[in-house]
Amino acid sequence: MAGKDKEAIVICLDVGPMMNQAPPGFCSDLETACDVISMILQRKLFSESKDEVCLVLFGTPDTANKLATNHDGYFNITEAKPMGLVDLDLIQFVKTEIQPSNISADFFDAVTVAMDIIHTVTTAAGSKFTSSRVILCSNLGGEFSQDKEDNIVQAIKDGKTEINFIGPPLDDDGHTDEDQPGPSTPRKPPKKPKTPQQNLGEKKIKEILKEVEGDAFSFGDVIPLLSFFETKPVRQTPWKCNLEIGNNLKVPVCGYIRVKEASAKSWKSVYEKGANKEYTPKGVTSFHLNDEEETEVEEDDIVEGYRYGSDIIPISKVDKDNMAYKLPGKMLQVLGFTKTENVKRQQYMGRSVFVFVADPNDDHGAVAFSAIVNAMYEANVVAIVRRGATARSQPKLGCLVPHIKAKYESLLFFELPFAEDLRTYTFASITQNPKFQPSDEQLKAVDHLIDSMDLMGEKGEGEEDDDEEDNELLKPKEMLNPVFQRLYQCLLHRALNQNESLPEIDPQLRDSLERPQAVAASSCEAVDEIKNLFKLEVVKKADKGTAEDVFGVVNQNGDAPAAPADDNADVSMADMAQGTITEVGSVNPVSDFQALVKNADGPTFQKFCKQLQKRIEQLVLESFGSQFFKKAMDCLQSLRTESLQKKESETFNVFLTDLKQKLKTTHKTAFWNKICSDGVTLISNTECTSSTVSSEDSKKFLEEDAPPQDEEMAEPEGESADNLLDMMD
Repeated sequence: MAGKDKEAIVICLDVGPMMNQAPPGFCSDLETACDVISMILQRKLFSESKDEVCLVLFGTPDTANKLATNHDGYFNITEAKPMGLVDLDLIQFVKTEIQPSNISADFFDAVTVAMDIIHTVTTAAGSKFTSSRVILCSNLGGEFSQDKEDNIVQAIKDGKTEINFIGPPLDDDGHTDEDQPGPSTPRKPPKKPKTPQQNLGEKKIKEILKEVEGDAFSFGDVIPLLSFFETKPVRQTPWKCNLEIGNNLKVPVCGYIRVKEASAKSWKSVYEKGANKEYTPKGVTSFHLNDEEETEVEEDDIVEGYRYGSDIIPISKVDKDNMAYKLPGKMLQVLGFTKTENVKRQQYMGRSVFVFVADPNDDHGAVAFSAIVNAMYEANVVAIVRRGATARSQPKLGCLVPHIKAKYESLLFFELPFAEDLRTYTFASITQNPKFQPSDEQLKAVDHLIDSMDLMGEKGEGEEDDDEEDNELLKPKEMLNPVFQRLYQCLLHRALNQNESLPEIDPQLRDSLERPQAVAASSCEAVDEIKNLFKLEVVKKADKGTAEDVFGVVNQNGDAPAAPADDNADVSMADMAQGTITEVGSVNPVSDFQALVKNADGPTFQKFCKQLQKRIEQLVLESFGSQFFKKAMDCLQSLRTESLQKKESETFNVFLTDLKQKLKTTHKTAFWNKICSDGVTLISNTECTSSTVSSEDSKKFLEEDAPPQDEEMAEPEGESADNLLDMMD
C-alpha cells in the first residue's frame, strides 16, 4: 500500500571535463549518468509520484545558486531546474540540453548547495515533505576541498537526509568495471586505471557514506534496475464486514485485494499542453428505430423486452427492480466446510483474489479469527462462503483457504463457479490407445526435461518462509508486466520525439522475457533427447482426386481413369446434386441465367431472357417489404450486362420500360427508387450501336418523377360509404 510520504530530491550531476572522456564510439560517464537520471525521472513520472525533484549541475561555466551570492565560493554550480514535480520538460532537458564543460567544480560544494535547497523547501511554511534525499552522479575526477567534510556530514545528519552515490564502482564493492552501457552506445570502453584524484575522491565519498549510512551504486548495477517503469501505487481501502458462521458467531474481518488483473490507465482525460485545465471528451448516445428514416426515440420511451417464442414481453424498470435479488447488506456468510481436495484449482474463477485478516480494532475478534484459521489449517478444510459486496450486487460463491505465515494469518477468498458455469469436456485417453501410448524411455526423457528446467535453483525444495532467501530463479512477485513496460516506453518516446517512429523493444525488457541462462544451459541435453525420441513427421496433404479416384470408376474399355480435373475448378456437393440446368430457377436465378446464355444466341437467348424477366417480376411483386429487392436487382443488372454483350439492347429496354409502368400501377415504387439510386437505366446507342435510345433519353428515363410510395387510394369527392357499397354489389 502506498503511503502519503512526499520526498524532496536533489540530483547533483557532474558535467566537468573528466566526465566527458571516452574513446570514439563509446559512451562517456556523462552520457551514462544522463541516461540514469532520465530513467529515475521516468519512473517518477509514470508512477505519478508526488515527490519533487531539483537538478543541480556542477562544473558549468556559469554560476547560479543562492550560496554563491551570499558567500565566497560555490562557483561553477548551477541550479538548472528548481524543486518541482517531474514532467516531460525536465526529462527532455536531461536528455538533450545538458552539455559538458572544461571546468571542474568541487563536489563537496555541490552537495552543500543541495543541502541548502533541501533545508529551504523542507522548513518553508506549509511544507509537506516528510523525507529528503541527495543523489550525487560523478566519477569523482575533479578537485575538491577536504576541509568541508565534517560540515557536510553534520548537515546530512541534522536534516536526516539520505545520500546516494551513482558512478563507477568503488573498490571495496567487489565489482569490476563491467558496467552496463547506456542506451546511447552498444558497448563499454575498456577498463583504464583511475587517476590519483579519483582514488582520493572515492576514499572521501566512502567515508561520508559510512558516517551517514548512505548507499553507493555503480552504473552497471543501477541501469538494469531502472530500466523498468513503476506503476502508480494505490492505498487500498479495507472492505470491512463480519465473517458469519451460523446464526450467532460473527467475527469482524477486513478484506484486501491480493491479486488483481492489471489494466492500462484510461485515456478519457487529457491535459492540454501549457494549460492546467482538464478536458474530458464526452460521448452522446441516441436511440433510433430500424426504419428508412431512422426515427429517433427518446430514452424515456424505451422499455426492455424479452423474447418469449414469437412474442416480446416488455419489462419496465420498476418490474425489473422488484424481481432483482436483494441482499440484506454486505456479507461473508459461511455455508459449510469441506476437505481441501474437494475444491480443485481449475475451479477457481474471478479476476481477483481477496485476503481477509482480522479487524485490527477488535482484539477479541482477532483471537477468534486466529482460532478459526488454525482450526481450518489443522483439519485441512476450506470454507464455502457466500459473499455480497453491496446490498445491490449479485452474491458470489467462493471458498476461504487458510493461509498462515510467520508474520500474519489470513484467509484467501477464491470465487467458485455455479452449476451453470461448469463445462465438462471429455477427451480421448492416451494410455488406452496403443498407437499413442508413450514408452518408458519417452517418459524418462520428459521427467529429465522437467527436472532440468526447475526454477528453484540448487535447493529445489518447496516454498520457504518470507524472511528467508531462496534460490528461485524467476520470482513472479518481481516480474513486471512486459505489455505495460512496452506501452510506457512507446508513450515516452512519442512524447519526446513526435515525428519519429516507435523504438525497438528495450534490451533489458527483452532479456527479462528470455529463459534464465542456468535453465537454458541445463535443459539443452534434455531437449535434444526429446527431439530424438519424439519424431515429428510432415504430413503430406492429399491431392485432389476425381470421381474415378474416389469411387474407383473405370471406363467400359478398362482403360486407366481420365486425367484429374483442374485443381482450381470449384466443385461442391451442391453443384453435384443440382444436375443439368434447363431453365432459370428461383433459388439461384443469376447463376442459372449466366450458365444458360453462355453459348446461347438469337431466339434461344430471348427465351432465357423472358424466363429471367419473369423471375424479376415475381421477386418484386411477391416481396414482403424489401426482402427480395437485392436479389431482384442482381437479376436486373445481370440481364442488362448479358443483353449488352449479346447486342440485344432492345430486349432489355422494352422490359425496363414495361417494368416501370407495372411498378407504378402496383405501388411498388420502393424498388423503382432503388433502380434510380443504383443508376440502372436504358441501354443507349453510345453503349450499343443497335440501340435506338439516345444518351439524353437514357438519362431522362431516371430523372422523371417517381410515383408516390404505397399511398392509399384517396376517397373520391362526393362519394359516400353507401355509394362504395353499391359498387360492390
